[in-house]
Amino acid sequence: MQKDKVYTATSTGVAVVLVLALVAMVNWLAYRHYARADWTSSKLYSLSEKSVNILKDLKDPVKVIVFMTPQTPMFTETRELLTRYQAASAQVSVEYIDPEREPLRTRQLAQEFGVSAANTVVFAAGDRKKYVTADQLAEYDYSGYQMGRAPKMRAFKGEEQFTSAIMGVVNPKSPKVCFTTGHGEHDPDGFGEDGLSQIKEALKRDNLSTEKVNLLSGTVPADCDLLVVAGPRAAFAENEKTALKTYLDNGGRVLALLDPVLGPRAASSGLEELLKEYGVQVNDDLVVDPGRRLPFFDISAVYVTDFRSHPVVEGMQGLAVLLPVARSVATVTAAGASATTLFTTSDQGWGETDLAAILARRPVDKDSKDTQPPVPLGVAAQSETDKDNGWRLVVIGNSAFMMNGYVSNAGNPNLALNAINWLVKQEQALGIAPRTPEQVNLFLNASQMRNIVLISLVGLPLLAIAAGVAVWWRRRR
Repeated sequence: MQKDKVYTATSTGVAVVLVLALVAMVNWLAYRHYARADWTSSKLYSLSEKSVNILKDLKDPVKVIVFMTPQTPMFTETRELLTRYQAASAQVSVEYIDPEREPLRTRQLAQEFGVSAANTVVFAAGDRKKYVTADQLAEYDYSGYQMGRAPKMRAFKGEEQFTSAIMGVVNPKSPKVCFTTGHGEHDPDGFGEDGLSQIKEALKRDNLSTEKVNLLSGTVPADCDLLVVAGPRAAFAENEKTALKTYLDNGGRVLALLDPVLGPRAASSGLEELLKEYGVQVNDDLVVDPGRRLPFFDISAVYVTDFRSHPVVEGMQGLAVLLPVARSVATVTAAGASATTLFTTSDQGWGETDLAAILARRPVDKDSKDTQPPVPLGVAAQSETDKDNGWRLVVIGNSAFMMNGYVSNAGNPNLALNAINWLVKQEQALGIAPRTPEQVNLFLNASQMRNIVLISLVGLPLLAIAAGVAVWWRRRR
């Protein structure tokens, strides 16, 4: 009898050990080999074939650090999507830092990676870093804002941003953005309202370096991937214009921000005739748009919401760009050039050519001499014969939108960074379409609401009581 008990106890113990071992093996296999499914109708978290191929080809480890709290609006989407990236490549590691619960760790990593904005996802490989902020992850519909409704997510751009960031940090080359000097341009090192230090910081987060250059030598430095002319207030010399033309003809990229010529000290940049050769016409006028008047701004301030189809303004629908003062910029036929209007005023705007009346503060109205609506305010042009490696050009009739004093307004930073990234050809993730999240709404009329209340507050309790009575009656019998 004692032997039977020992045998039974031994058999039970061995069986328990075997079951535990089997469970451990199954869990180990499930951890190493598993499949994930995306049950959202829009496949919000499914990676495109392009992203999967990029992740499979990763040779160097990519570290991802998420500076977000679980209460951050984009935290759930970010975590789920990054889980897919980790599953697709062992080279991707992700660390989540909660700034509220881990302030010391947050401060340490923020200093190490140069993070200055909250709700940021940092991608790092070697000494290269790229930053994606929460506002870059989604497009919102603000149409119900004036009615007191919260904005709704219209498109989720997480995959586009994350894949672009990964390609940016694994690419050993850091594009250089050169800012011209010597003509009163805005200073990329300037911290005042008219400086460009905020844009410079944003470029740094996008893994782009910056430098100031002078073109009086007659050449553009060979390592300049993009030349920015930001609001010149004096004319370029002939040898400088020759340097610009040679640079473009050799496949260079230029961002020209040219303000209206107003005031006794103002002078034309002298680049207008040169730009015509590349399909861009910069007019000598001042754009006004009564249909888009802003409180606390004068008549020269224009805010733009009418965007055309082009990568520079892709995804900006629903945003507004504030141009404190602007001149019109239009497309013009030029040999070997393909030019596209980027954005315009409303149908009530025009380009006022009587600048003397504007300066004298006399009333102005649209006439036949003015630029007719809708007025184009920005143009992108590129080589028609070599769109991959040929020259590229973006011209906007205002430079103040990129200054520290205005760059934080609405869509201003989006326009500036989109233009720069298109010009330096950081378009690796273009073609990864934003995903439209599911919008599930339940509408109940008064009768349906009344039925739900009766069922939940009356029907269910009565059903429980009836069941209890039935059980009591059955046991009594």
